Amino acid sequence: MSIQNFFINRFLKSRRTASLQLTPELRLRQGRKFLSRDYGKPRAEIDVRADVMGGVPVEWVQPKALLADAHAPICVYFHGGGYIAGSLNSHRDMASTLAHLAQIRMLMVDYRLAPEHPFPAAHEDAMAVYQALLAQGVNARQLVLGGDSAGGNLALATAQSVRDAGLPLPRGLVLFSPWLDLTHQGESINSNSDSDSMLHRQLLVDALAMYSPNVPADDARISPLLGNLAGLPPCLTVVSQSEILRDDALRLHQKLQALGSESTCLQWKHTPHAFAVMARLLPEARDALRQTAKFIVGLRGA
Repeated sequence: MSIQNFFINRFLKSRRTASLQLTPELRLRQGRKFLSRDYGKPRAEIDVRADVMGGVPVEWVQPKALLADAHAPICVYFHGGGYIAGSLNSHRDMASTLAHLAQIRMLMVDYRLAPEHPFPAAHEDAMAVYQALLAQGVNARQLVLGGDSAGGNLALATAQSVRDAGLPLPRGLVLFSPWLDLTHQGESINSNSDSDSMLHRQLLVDALAMYSPNVPADDARISPLLGNLAGLPPCLTVVSQSEILRDDALRLHQKLQALGSESTCLQWKHTPHAFAVMARLLPEARDALRQTAKFIVGLRGA
């Protein structure tokens, strides 16, 4: 464990303890404030520009060398935050790092958040962006869908919706600590309740109540792990062995392998939930992003 990881875990554990003492409404406001800060400037070789795709606000984070390349690969990425928080600011540093390492254009989606916009608003935004890219002539083979935590849920659910709609599938999926089973049946929800420095079952339950007040958690649109996983593109999952969502990632990996699909699951010890997003802070995150970049580059030859 790096020294940076040690101190980040201690900081996050103190925030989690304090957060559990708050009402869900106060926790929501605090979480949104925390995840709206700009935590780092992009690399000098990275261009950042706002755009609108399918009526949804997005942000391009891309190597300047790829600006004129219409055939460059694109990662459509959905940030985490329990469907109730998170922002482009909170994930720009990770996007900049992965764009540089994989030489890919990151398209960061600013989807609508609950409770103001409960399910299916985020799903509608995700599909609108994907369909807008296809309408603009982007080849689906250029596309990768990615996301962390709730964003990983949205990436997988979008791939399932794309398949079910008969649209061309992306080339691959990249999921960081995905929250995939909102019924919370995974054994690690309980066994890792002490070792997870960021998440707690109650935090997920409260977020779910805001995100999906009218659709049950076992609905496959809400819990894509419980849905049809056949026919999906190659999937990379990155997860911490210490987090309560560990088994969501492992169960997805096992189900995909049982279906004969290509799946890779990389695990790290003692790292926080969604640690891959913390590129500026953690050497473990930078290592995870290097391996993610290797997976993405490998997709181009598939």
